[in-house]
Amino acid sequence: MFDSLSQKAPQPGLEHDFGGSFARCFQPTNFRTTLQSYRERKSKSRPPASRPCIMLDVIRTIALTCLLSSICLGASNEKRPSYPSYDYEIARAHEIKPHRRTIPLKGVSPGFNQLRLTLTVSPMGDVVDAGAGGDREALKFWPQLQDEVRQWKFTPFEENGQAVTAEVEEYIDLVPPERLPMIHVAAPILRPTSKVAITLSRTGCFGSCPSYTVTVGTDGIVFAGGGYVVASGKHTDRVDANQLRNLAKRFVTADFYSMDSSYTASVTDNPAYTLSIVIDGHEKKVEDYVGSWVGMPAVITELENAVDTFAHTERWIDGSDGLVEALRGENFNFQSFEAQLMLKEAASRGSTETVRKLLKVGVPLEPLPAPKPDRPYVTSQLESVGWLNAASSHPEALQVLINAGASKNDQSDKDLALAGAARPGNVGTARALMDYGANPNADLSARAVTKGGGGIKTQRTRAGSVLIDAAESGNPEMVREILRYNPELEARDGQGRTAVFAAGEYRDGDKDGARVECLHLLAEAGADVNARDNEGNTPLHETFLTDVEEELLKLGADVNARNKDGETPIFTTVDDDAIPLFIEHGADLTIRNNKGETVMEAAKEKGPLREEAFRKAIQKLNQR
Repeated sequence: MFDSLSQKAPQPGLEHDFGGSFARCFQPTNFRTTLQSYRERKSKSRPPASRPCIMLDVIRTIALTCLLSSICLGASNEKRPSYPSYDYEIARAHEIKPHRRTIPLKGVSPGFNQLRLTLTVSPMGDVVDAGAGGDREALKFWPQLQDEVRQWKFTPFEENGQAVTAEVEEYIDLVPPERLPMIHVAAPILRPTSKVAITLSRTGCFGSCPSYTVTVGTDGIVFAGGGYVVASGKHTDRVDANQLRNLAKRFVTADFYSMDSSYTASVTDNPAYTLSIVIDGHEKKVEDYVGSWVGMPAVITELENAVDTFAHTERWIDGSDGLVEALRGENFNFQSFEAQLMLKEAASRGSTETVRKLLKVGVPLEPLPAPKPDRPYVTSQLESVGWLNAASSHPEALQVLINAGASKNDQSDKDLALAGAARPGNVGTARALMDYGANPNADLSARAVTKGGGGIKTQRTRAGSVLIDAAESGNPEMVREILRYNPELEARDGQGRTAVFAAGEYRDGDKDGARVECLHLLAEAGADVNARDNEGNTPLHETFLTDVEEELLKLGADVNARNKDGETPIFTTVDDDAIPLFIEHGADLTIRNNKGETVMEAAKEKGPLREEAFRKAIQKLNQR
C-alpha cells in the first residue's frame, strides 16, 4: 500500500490528512513533476520550498492530471526576493495550532483534491503572502481558504540563530463534507472498574509508511512493529488504567459506536488504518482507508492520533525520546542483533539523542550475526548498511557514531557515507568523514550508496564517484571541496553519466545560478562537456535547465551531437525555451533521426505545444 505526491506516510500523532499522507508519501519524483516545479520556479523568479523528491509516481492517473494542470497563484506576478526555503517536513514542526490541513467543503468531490501552498512567513511567524497550486478543480476553492491560511502561525524559522523571513511549503487537502451517523448506537456504560482495550493498526503502503499495531489496555501497552519503524517486533510498557478510561470517554463522547464500520475510498496503494475499542466485552471497530475522501468524520482521525499520543508510539516508530527507557523497562537485550538494527534505524532518522543513549547502554558496534531462521525477526533494509552510511544524511548522529569509533576500520562504509553526505551537499559532514579517513577518490562503481529522505532509505547501486554525488547536490562549495582532491573527472555511474550530467539535474530548493557554477567549476577542472552516457546522450541532451543549457553551449557543447537514436539535443529537450537557443547556436534542423524524421516531424508526436514552440522559434529566426 502507499502514501503521497509530496510525502511519506501519515506519522503517528499526526493527522491522517492527505497533506500528511498523500502530501508526504506521494512526493513527486517523476520527471514531469520535476519539470513542472522548475517551470513554476522560472515563472515566479523565486525558489520553491526545498524538498528532494524521493517517492515513485504511484497514483499515476491522479498525479498526471494534477501535475499537468498545475497553476500557481500568488499575491503578485512581480519578481519577489528569494528567501530561505523550508520543506513540508520542517514546516510541520513549526506549525502553531489551530492549523487545519484537511478541510471539508461543500462541493468537493470524493478523491484527491489537494492544494500545494507556497507561503512567505515573517520573522515573527506570520503568513504575509500565500500562493496555491493544484488542478483547476481544487483551485476554485482557494478564494474560500486564503483568509484562513493567512491566519496561520508558525514558530520563527531561523538561519544562524536569527529569525528570518522564510518561504515555506505546505499542503491543504480538500475533502467532502462529513458523513455523520444516521442511527445512534448506545455505547456501553463506562465504569471506574471497566476493562478497556483500544487497538490501532496501521498497515504499510507503496512507500515508507510505518506498519504497526498498538493496543492500550487496562493491563498495559503492547506495540508490535512491522516495517519502517525503529523498534520492530513486540514491545511493552505500563499504563495508568484511569487515564486509559479517560481516553475511552473520548470514544463514547464522539459517538464512536454509531460510526459506520468502514470508510473506504476507491484508491490503491495507501495505508489502511483500523481502530477498535472494547469496553467490558462490547467491541466497535472502524476501518479507515483514506476515509476522509468519502466523508469519514474527522473525529475518527483525531481518535486514531489520540491513541498514538497516549501510547507514545513515536518512540518505537521514530526512535524519539523515551525509547531506551521503555526498552529497559521490558528488559530488552541491548547486546543483540535487533539492538544493532535499532541503532542503525535511529541513526538513519537523525534521532541523535537515541543514538547516544543506545551506545551508552552498550549496543555493540562490532557486527553481530543475524538470528537463525528458526528465530523469526522483522528484517530491515539497513541490515547490510554500515553505521556511517546509515547516518550520512544526519550530521549530528553521524558525529556521535564517529566519536564512538564506528566503522573505524571499514573503509567501504566511510567512502559510501561520504557519497551519501555529498549528494545533499553537506560540506561539513563530508569534511568530517574525510578527516575520519573517507576517500574522496574512491571508486564507487561496484558499490551501493544509501540515500534517504522522508523516512525512506534506498540503495543506489553503481554510484560512480563522490564527485558525481557532489555535482548532483547543486552546491558549488561541495563540488569545490571534492575537486581539491583531484578526482577522476570522467568517472561514470551505472547509466554512464559523469559529474557534468549530474550538475545539470534539478532539485526543488536549488539556488539561482548554483548549478551553472557547479558546471563551470567542473569545466575549469577539465571535465568533458560532450561526454556520452550509455545511450549516447551528452549533458546537453539530458538537462532541461535553460541556464545550464546556455552555459554548456558557451563551454563548447556540440549542439548537433547525435545519440544512439540519431537524435540531437533539440530532439530530446523538454525545455521549450531551449529551442530558439539551440537554433541560434547552429542546431541543424535537417538532421534526421533513426526513424527518418526531422526534428519538425518528430515534434508532431509531442503535441501542439511543441509544434508551436518550433513555429515561433523559426519565425523569430526568419525575422532577423
